[in-house]
Amino acid sequence: MKTFSSPVSTVMTQKVATIGPNTMLPHIARELDERQISAMPVVDDQGALIGVISRTDLLRLGRIQAGSHRKASVLTLPERSATELLREKGRAPIVVTPTTSLRDASRLMRDERIHRLFVVDGKNVVGVISTLDVMRAVRDAKIDLPITEIMSTPLFSINAHQPLSAAVARLEQAHVTGLVVLDDDFPVGVFTQLEAMQSRDLPRDTRVDEQFDPSMLCLPVTTKIFRAAEQAARMQVRRIIPCRDREAVGIVTGFDFVKLAARD
Repeated sequence: MKTFSSPVSTVMTQKVATIGPNTMLPHIARELDERQISAMPVVDDQGALIGVISRTDLLRLGRIQAGSHRKASVLTLPERSATELLREKGRAPIVVTPTTSLRDASRLMRDERIHRLFVVDGKNVVGVISTLDVMRAVRDAKIDLPITEIMSTPLFSINAHQPLSAAVARLEQAHVTGLVVLDDDFPVGVFTQLEAMQSRDLPRDTRVDEQFDPSMLCLPVTTKIFRAAEQAARMQVRRIIPCRDREAVGIVTGFDFVKLAARD
């Protein structure tokens, strides 16, 4: 499809917040919370990209540091620098250039299972393309297949009455960025990595229904893909719940739109 042959420069976000190698992890967590983004590039004094720190990285480290005592905080971030964490990761950042096609960028995101790619010109970061940008491209492509064609199953969920520690553990174990919160088997919201990080100082036995996000979009299973993308973009939500007779039958995330854009 022609839309996905366009270069990422046509859809990427150009203003990218960066952090330096000496930035401490608790500060990075606050930046991610305030900006409501999932990752930040680490750049040196010349502005060259040297690594990426994501919310997933912080959640994994914070859960290990917190331990398992019932009254401990959900997460504990040590006073360590971005450089120290990047050294542990030992992996070069995965990037694209402004001329990379949206389809090729989507394939890279799909294959590497990442939710954003930083766009570099030479060594400097000039933009970022995220699953939200891909979702908008799918909207513009006017794909009229039903959303069941791209939805993911099974539906990873958490009961609203379970503790935050269980939700954070399930996020990591299922390798997903969000869970659907159920109350009497009906979806009432989502618990994502964002809520996990925002609840990091709460006692681990705090209930999920005290810290979940009620913003979500439930749509009939017959809804066309581009209509679903249109509504999600307008409402600024990243997760769509296809429902049949009030029953959630799957989930459509930004990553599902990426997999669609990556197709031949």
